[in-house]
Amino acid sequence: MQSFVGAGKVGTSLGIYFKENGLNIGGYFSRTAESAKRASTLTHSTAYSNLECLVNNNQIIWITTPDDSIEKVAEQISGLNIKGTKTFIHASGSLTSDALGCLEKKGHRICSAHPLLAFSDITKAVSALKDTAFFIEGQTDALTEIKKILAETGNSYHIIDKKSKPAYHAAAAVLSNYLVTLVYASNQLFDLVGIDERTLGDASLVLVKSVLDNLQGKTPAEALTGPIKRGDAETVKKHLEVLEQNLPELTELYKVMGRETMRMINNFQLNNILQ
Repeated sequence: MQSFVGAGKVGTSLGIYFKENGLNIGGYFSRTAESAKRASTLTHSTAYSNLECLVNNNQIIWITTPDDSIEKVAEQISGLNIKGTKTFIHASGSLTSDALGCLEKKGHRICSAHPLLAFSDITKAVSALKDTAFFIEGQTDALTEIKKILAETGNSYHIIDKKSKPAYHAAAAVLSNYLVTLVYASNQLFDLVGIDERTLGDASLVLVKSVLDNLQGKTPAEALTGPIKRGDAETVKKHLEVLEQNLPELTELYKVMGRETMRMINNFQLNNILQ
């Protein structure tokens, strides 16, 4: 039986997903009784008002609180009267299993398991989890437990070294956070055309989705289209001109992205323009 400390979007989404895949969910403990009740209702499990009861009634405990609370929660749990050896898993992308070190000292198994997914909406996250890879690291015995869970759900996983966790999280942030930032930058350019963000609606997302579809089964270099791939110097010059005249703060972003694109395809014929 597995349960969750933390009933936000990540913990609730994982609980629903695991439940849908036939895994037993014991329940939730949260900072507020309301959120624990909501998550437990969605997973047909128990809303715990006592953390010690949740830990003792379950073998696997996920800590799905915000990152800055994980170590504090672990320390709180380590001070409880826990019966037997438990497996503790946190779902942070940036923290290593060392965040649960105080529980390891008490003889418990610890690991981290981060699903490479943006949890902005519970319903969408639950739907997307079936195709989501988990990146895991920690004690061997704890990894055995998370592998069993992922075997039940059919999710792929990658074991990473804890020393590489900062690079891993930076990669995830670039892919997730900055894609949104690029859409924001693009919307500012559409605004110059006279199409504001509200009017544009989902039109730009159709383009984004077509790019993502094109990436399937290809390397980024293979999926690339556009003026830099074609070596179209005049088009790139026009882009830079309109940016410098209207959105100078985006000029350097365009150049940086352009230089990285040249490096990706190993073609530097537009290097002078993008410096």
